[in-house]
Amino acid sequence: MSRLLRDVYETEYAIIRGHVPQCQRQYALTFSRWAEQLGREPTLEDLDDLVVSRYLAARRQQTSAATAKKDRNQIQALWNYAARRRYCEQFPTLPQIKAPGRIPRGYTVEDVSAILRAAMRRRPPLKPLEGVPPHLWLSTLIRCCWESAERVGAHLELRWSDVDLVQRFVVFRAESRKGATRDIMRPISEELCLWLAEMRRGDEEKVWPWKGNRSSLWHHFKMLCRQAGVTKRGFHGFRKSAASYIALAGGDAAATQLLDHSNAATTKAHYIDVTIAKPKHTAIDLLPPLNLGSTKPPSVADAKEAAQRAGYARGKALAAESSPLPDRAAQDELAASDGVPTEHRQLYRQGLALGWSAAHEVPTDKPAA
Repeated sequence: MSRLLRDVYETEYAIIRGHVPQCQRQYALTFSRWAEQLGREPTLEDLDDLVVSRYLAARRQQTSAATAKKDRNQIQALWNYAARRRYCEQFPTLPQIKAPGRIPRGYTVEDVSAILRAAMRRRPPLKPLEGVPPHLWLSTLIRCCWESAERVGAHLELRWSDVDLVQRFVVFRAESRKGATRDIMRPISEELCLWLAEMRRGDEEKVWPWKGNRSSLWHHFKMLCRQAGVTKRGFHGFRKSAASYIALAGGDAAATQLLDHSNAATTKAHYIDVTIAKPKHTAIDLLPPLNLGSTKPPSVADAKEAAQRAGYARGKALAAESSPLPDRAAQDELAASDGVPTEHRQLYRQGLALGWSAAHEVPTDKPAA
């Protein structure tokens, strides 16, 4: 019987490559989704271009191109390893999956404030917290994500021994960070220190313990965003948000330093929200002015007045023909024939009634000539 890919990954590849728990969870998700498509666990025999391509095509119908690309890259990496170890006969020749580049979107400061207000109102118990007040747990986690710009995974591994509430800073250990390259220290606000002091416990304990499945935390956060009336952008949205505001104040280099990126292009392409960090100069600023002479576009007030005047004239003409005042549908047809845009048809109908009434000498106010 052919070995399960999950077994090859867990007992060999993940250990050799030194994958951190978060990376292992991503591979596990890929194996689970593939198993759903196959109706069984994928094995070494499934490392076939046609079999894998069918799975990726199915994933493209279910999720984004970026997620399908992630699945492809993981399968290809494990397949290359299996081929080098002679577990299978051929190397992969999978086609590339092009994922469109999206404009990074973070939370505005108004969004973060609304989410925090919703978190501070949270009272129902969250079972995985084991007695920690949920409003404090959620509020402090969200605010620290915003202030430090560090990933939520590193926050969930943070221990009280790495929090200094007097000097007001936290230290994220390399072992808990993506890449595990180095420790970083981030200052935190005095107000956040006060919040943290209310829930502080032993130094060896985690600041934000979560005993349940981590995916359930994202469910709670989704509900919190809904209560706050904010578009959910995940915990990573706080990282993008902080980078964007820092870029607005100090430039892209400051944002790159804050995120601890080695490549400024990564920060700009994937983290800086240009709706927050708006460029100081755009093409509009650099284009030469147009010469339109003395011609000016009509103002909104002029367009509204023109619509009412057209209706007034049409109403008088109908009255002169002894025609009755038309119904709503017929009035809209007349407005369209007179070239009145949809947004001004109510004014047209008002003018129509005024003109028709004036011709019949019904006392009413009419537009100024």
